[in-house]
Amino acid sequence: MPLTSAPEVFRQLADKLSCVSEEGFFQHLARSLADILGVDHAVVEHVDSHQSIVTTLAAWSQDVFIETAPYALRGTPCQQIADHSRLFVASHVQQQFPDDQRLAALGAEGYLGVSIAAPGGGFLGVIALMHSSVLGLPSYADEVLRIAAALAGVELARQLAESQTRERLLYKQRALQRIGQRNEALINTINEQQRFQHAVVSVATAVSAENGEAFLHQLTAHTAEALSAEVGFIALLNERDADFAHTLTLYVNGQRQSNFAYYLPGVPCHKVMVEQECIVHDGAAIMLPTETNGALSWVNGYVGRRLDNSHGQPMGLIGVMFKQPLADVAVVRNVLQIFAARAASELERQQDEVRIRQLAFCDPGTQLPNRAAFMRHLEQVVTDTQTAELALLLLDLNHFKEINDTAGHDLGDLVLKAVAERFVATLTEGQYLARLGGDEFVVVCPGVEANGALATAQRLWDSIALPFIVEQHSFELSVGIGLAFYPQHAATPLELLKHADIAMYQAKRQKLPLCVFEPWMERVVAEQLHIAKRLAFAIAEKQLSLHFQPQVDLHSGRLIGAEALCRWHDEELGDVSPGKFIPIAEERGMIVALGSWVIEEACRQLAAWREQGHTMHGQLAINIAAQQFEEEDLVASVLNRCAQFGIEASQLSLEITESGIMENPEKAIAITEVLKSKGLGLSIDDFGTGYSSLAYLKRFAADKIKIDISFVRDMLTSDNDRAIVATIIAMANTLGLETIAEGIENQDQITALLALGCAQGQGYCFDRPLTADQFSQRWLR
Repeated sequence: MPLTSAPEVFRQLADKLSCVSEEGFFQHLARSLADILGVDHAVVEHVDSHQSIVTTLAAWSQDVFIETAPYALRGTPCQQIADHSRLFVASHVQQQFPDDQRLAALGAEGYLGVSIAAPGGGFLGVIALMHSSVLGLPSYADEVLRIAAALAGVELARQLAESQTRERLLYKQRALQRIGQRNEALINTINEQQRFQHAVVSVATAVSAENGEAFLHQLTAHTAEALSAEVGFIALLNERDADFAHTLTLYVNGQRQSNFAYYLPGVPCHKVMVEQECIVHDGAAIMLPTETNGALSWVNGYVGRRLDNSHGQPMGLIGVMFKQPLADVAVVRNVLQIFAARAASELERQQDEVRIRQLAFCDPGTQLPNRAAFMRHLEQVVTDTQTAELALLLLDLNHFKEINDTAGHDLGDLVLKAVAERFVATLTEGQYLARLGGDEFVVVCPGVEANGALATAQRLWDSIALPFIVEQHSFELSVGIGLAFYPQHAATPLELLKHADIAMYQAKRQKLPLCVFEPWMERVVAEQLHIAKRLAFAIAEKQLSLHFQPQVDLHSGRLIGAEALCRWHDEELGDVSPGKFIPIAEERGMIVALGSWVIEEACRQLAAWREQGHTMHGQLAINIAAQQFEEEDLVASVLNRCAQFGIEASQLSLEITESGIMENPEKAIAITEVLKSKGLGLSIDDFGTGYSSLAYLKRFAADKIKIDISFVRDMLTSDNDRAIVATIIAMANTLGLETIAEGIENQDQITALLALGCAQGQGYCFDRPLTADQFSQRWLR
C-alpha cells in the first residue's frame, strides 16, 4: 500500500468527495476509499438489525465494482462492529471468521471496519476495508473512515427515510383508493396524500443532480413551490454565538433574496432550535426577527424544522412561511421532516469538506496555508495573464531547533504561532503568507518590483526583532530570507520556489539577513549536490581515510596523544577539503554516518598499531558532531566498537565543540557523565567561539579545553586574542581542567603559551596530519 502524507490524503479525499460522479453515492465513496488508502477491497453495507441481514450497498474489489448477495449477520465482522463500533484485524481475518464466505471469496487477509451511525445515533451499517495481504494503514486512516462514515450515515438515513415514506404512501394510497368512493372526506384525504407524494417527488427530482450551494438553493426553492409556500429558507447557527443565526438561502415568492444574520431569542426559529419543530398557524409576522425590517409583515403561517448533524447536534433549521393562516399542517410537517434530513446531510457534507480541506491545506499550528495550498496559489498567480511580475520570499528561522531542544516542541509550536502572527501583521493587501513546514515560511507578493520586495523583506525581518514572550519564557529569533522574482529568475512556480530556496540557503551560509537570487548560486548548489552524492557513496563504501596529527607536551616535545582527522580523496573530484565536505555532511544529514565510520576506523587503527607492536601514549581524540552527540546510542556505539577491536575505552577521547554542547546543555551534561564513567576522555573543542555559560562549563565532565586556532594564530600580534587565551587558560586551571592549544606554528607561540600556563599543543610546528603509516614511523615506538 502506498505511503502518502496525511495532508495529501485529505486533499485527495476532498477532491474525490466534492466532485459530481455518475456513480451512486456509496459506489463513489467505496471507490474513493480504496483508491486513496491503497487497499484491494472497500465495501459499504447496510445492516438490518431486526432481521440480522447484511445488504451490500457498494463493493469495490480489485478496481471493479462487484455484486454480492445479502448474507446473515451472525459470525461475521459486521456483528462485532455492531457491538463495538470498530474492528481491526491486521492478518488472518478468514481464520478469525471461518463462517464468513465473503471473506474467502475476496481472499481477504487484513480487515478494518467502522460503524455507520444514523444522525440520531442508531447503528445502520459498516464501512470496511480489506486487503489481500497483511493490512497496514497509516495513522490518519481512522480519521478518513470517521469522515466517510459520517457522510454515509446521513445519506443512508436519508435514503431509508425516503424509502419508508414511499412505502407508507403506497400503502395508504391503495387503502384509500379501495374505499375512496364512499364519501367526500376520504376523497379529500386522498388528495392530501397525493399532494404529499407530489411534494416529495417534486423536491427529490429537482435537487437530485445538485450539490453544494446549488443544492441548498434548489432544495429551498422547490420545497416552497411544492408546498405552495410564499417563503422558503435555510439558516445556519453561528458557531461562536448560538443566539445568532444567518440565512444560507432565502426565497420569497420564487425570488432569491439577500442573506442576513438575525437574533434568535424571542422568534419562532429559536423555538425550533429548542423543541426541534415550531408551528405558527396565524399571526407569525409579529414574531419574526426585527432584522427583516418589516419585509415579511404579511406572513401568517410558519413551519420550521431543526437540522441536526450525525451526532444529534443542532446545525440550523429549514422553514417555510405562508401568506394565509395554516389549517392542516400534516403535509408540511412530513415534507419538512424528510427534507430536513436532506438539508442536514448536505450541510454536514459541506462542513466535513471544509474540515477535510482544512486538514489538507491548512497548517494546524499556525492556521496559515500549508505547502499544498501555497503551491496551488502560486500556480494560480503565475498562470494568471494579469500577473506581470511577482516576488517570492522564502524565510527560514535561525537556530529555531535550539528552542525545540531546550524548551520542548509544545513551546516551540507556540513560538511559531507567534512568529506567524507577527509576519501576518506586516503584510499588505494581496500578499500571501504560508508555512512550508518546520521553521520555513513563504510570502507571495504579486505586482511588486525589487524595491517593494526588499521593503517587505525588511518589515518581515524587523517584525521578529523583539523577543517573544511565551508562557513566561523569552526567546530571541532572527530569520534568513531568500528572494526570487518572476519572470526575471524563473518561468515556472517550481523553478521560482527553487531559486528562492537557493537564495535563502546562501543567506544562511553567509549569515546575512537577506539574499537575492543570482544565477551563480544555482551552480554552487549543483556542485554541492554533486559532492553530496559522491560523499554519500564514499561513506557507504568506506572510501575515506583518517590522518593523525600528534599532540605534544610543550615542555619536552614528547607525544601525549593524537587527533584523528577525516580525509577524502575522490577519483573524480580529487582531494576534497574537510572544510568543504564536513559542512555538506552536516547540512545533508550524513554527519552521523560519517562520525560512526570515524569511530570505527579509529578503533580499528589502534588495534592495527597494537598488532604491529606499536604503543601510542595518551589518547586518540575523535571529533564528535553536535548531531552525533544527540544520538541516544552514542555511548553504546563507542563502547561496542572498543569491544569489537579489543581496545580500552580509556584509549579514546571525544572532542565536541562548545556550540554543540550548548544546543542542549542538560542532555550534554548527562552524556558527559556517562562517558567519563566508562573511562573515555572528553575535550571541549574550539573553546571561546561559542557562548557557553560558566555555570554549565563547571558541570561538564570534561578533562580538557582546546583553545581555538583563531586565537592562537594571532595571540602574538593581537592584544585581544592574547587576553582571550590567557583568560581561557586561567579559567581552565581554576576548574581543574587541562588546556591544549591548536594551530601552533612557531617557537614564539610555544613560549607564550607556556608562560600563560598552557602545557599541551598541536600544529604544524610539530607535524602536519599524517597517514597511519607515516604517524607510526615518526611518532610511535
